[in-house]
Amino acid sequence: MAVLEVRNLYFSYKETPVLDDVSYNFKRGVFYGILGPNGCGKSTFLDLLLGYLKPEKGEVILEQKNIKKYKKREIAKKIAYVPQNYAVNFPYTAEEIVLMGRYPYIPKFSLPTKKDYQLVEHIEKLMELDSLRHRIITNLSGGEKQRVMIARAIAQDTQLTLLDEPTSNLDIKHSLKILDIFRKKVKKENKTVICVFHNINEAAQFCDELIFMKKGNIIAAGCIEEVLNEDVLKEVFEIKCRIYFEKRLNCYHIIFYSVEGTHEDD
Repeated sequence: MAVLEVRNLYFSYKETPVLDDVSYNFKRGVFYGILGPNGCGKSTFLDLLLGYLKPEKGEVILEQKNIKKYKKREIAKKIAYVPQNYAVNFPYTAEEIVLMGRYPYIPKFSLPTKKDYQLVEHIEKLMELDSLRHRIITNLSGGEKQRVMIARAIAQDTQLTLLDEPTSNLDIKHSLKILDIFRKKVKKENKTVICVFHNINEAAQFCDELIFMKKGNIIAAGCIEEVLNEDVLKEVFEIKCRIYFEKRLNCYHIIFYSVEGTHEDD
């Protein structure tokens, strides 16, 4: 049974279609990767899944109920979100930001429980944020802030997590570590992760299913073995590539080169 259903979504900005009749079912225990060129509608798609935007046509069904019928606090208990761009202008500490992930579960006028603090402490260690916990968020680097925001999403402990290019500001070590954390949650806790990727090789290494988008439409979607091929990548990104299976990592790897490059006729 799908945890999230997308039915015939249509959305436009100033009469310019951004998503055009998009449908998909997202299941439990699957790590989904969304890929496509800039401006193809990936981030807008996530905003619609969250209920931040209202579709002009179609509907989003969260656990068999239209998402527009949920209150914001109810959605926060079911979906965690890490946006591509965010701004924190108040002098909160990193730990206070992570603790905000527990707020949907804390009754009004109540304080976090000992269990909430223990969970936050565990996540800080998992994310290697121990040394940053008492630092002011506005004084952190871009990569450090991003790790804190991801830790906050993990603290929400939701069935569904949406990530919009979560590794864009991270170094290689932390990129791999964070994606591995989410992959383990998918496999061990039967969670669902929907992640917009810029790096196709990261998506190929960590995802179970890929969704390729272009000009507001889904061009190809399904398990990696079915949809990750040179024809699809050429259609979506307008560039040639070679794909091979990396046995040591047990995943596919893609090498890109320009259509006008030296290997065009190989």
